[in-house]
Amino acid sequence: MEQSKIYKIWLAGTFVITITALALLASITIYIDPLFHYHAPLKNYEYPINNERYQNDGITRHFTYDGIITGTSMTENFKKTEADKIFGADFIKVPFSGGRYKEINDNLKRAYAAGKKVRYVIRCLDYSLLAEDKDACREDTVYPDYLYNDKLFDDLNYILNKSILMNQTKSVIDYTKSGGQTTSFDSYANWNANYTFGAETVLQTYTLGEKAETDRVMTEEERDRILGNIRQNVTDLADEHPETIFYYFFPPYSICYWDGQNNDGLTKWQINAEKIAIEEILKHPNIRLYSFSNNFALICNLDNYKDQAHYREWINSWMLKWMHEGRYLLTKDNYMEYIESVSEFFQNYDYDSLREEEN
Repeated sequence: MEQSKIYKIWLAGTFVITITALALLASITIYIDPLFHYHAPLKNYEYPINNERYQNDGITRHFTYDGIITGTSMTENFKKTEADKIFGADFIKVPFSGGRYKEINDNLKRAYAAGKKVRYVIRCLDYSLLAEDKDACREDTVYPDYLYNDKLFDDLNYILNKSILMNQTKSVIDYTKSGGQTTSFDSYANWNANYTFGAETVLQTYTLGEKAETDRVMTEEERDRILGNIRQNVTDLADEHPETIFYYFFPPYSICYWDGQNNDGLTKWQINAEKIAIEEILKHPNIRLYSFSNNFALICNLDNYKDQAHYREWINSWMLKWMHEGRYLLTKDNYMEYIESVSEFFQNYDYDSLREEEN
């Protein structure tokens, strides 16, 4: 046989073996699908759910539910079982730690695009992120864009990914063999047990710089940016889906957060930003907007917090009940009373007493 023919046969054989091997490896990831890109968990496997930006999109598109809990780390300690019982629904929880408004809204849009019939959305609106650009994303995070689109070619990044095969696909197999159980939405992303809470802990998480001499004034550009963020990433989706009731809330950051705002001359600006957002959101009848910042007993009790903003899981439990009962609901009739109340409190609070208590 001629040497050239031998080479061609060898080349063809190598190609077939390589393609077969790659197809076999890909088929394992496609079948088990640890990131739920193609389907929900298989009944004969148990899945660790532990990676928000890699698994949330698949959860949103392929799990069965009629309610969604989403938002930043302010929503990670919510419990599905409590929400199910209180609202009489079947919830998933898909939080995005540090997520900006667009990222969270885009994930909600994927739910509707997948044909989900959503009765309720429970979502936090961090007022610290109100004035970010409407298209802003978390800058220190790598996004697996190949999981978020419908381009088949992009799936090669998933099904032929050695890291995913060894760290995700194999993990499902090992987790199942070890007797693990698919992570519940009560425990998914829940960090409550991992931290120490209380005044001593919270006051060590931040320091104050030189106190601002003047208060920051809201500019027209900032106002427009807030409105653009709210319209694109909050209210437009509600208008498109009047069949859904959107329970949105401003999370109760602690008094120490406001200590920093006061020191930097941002208290009036922050409350004004919230007022702009409230007035825009209240135009939309299927959004129920809540704020717990005027629960001063809650935010001033640092036993509820691990840092300036993050609260214990029992606060999440309380908020579910309060929202269902309509407590702390903002309306066109009462929102100015709310604004005046928080303005008076946060502008006149004795912030020096926080450090006196520590000493």
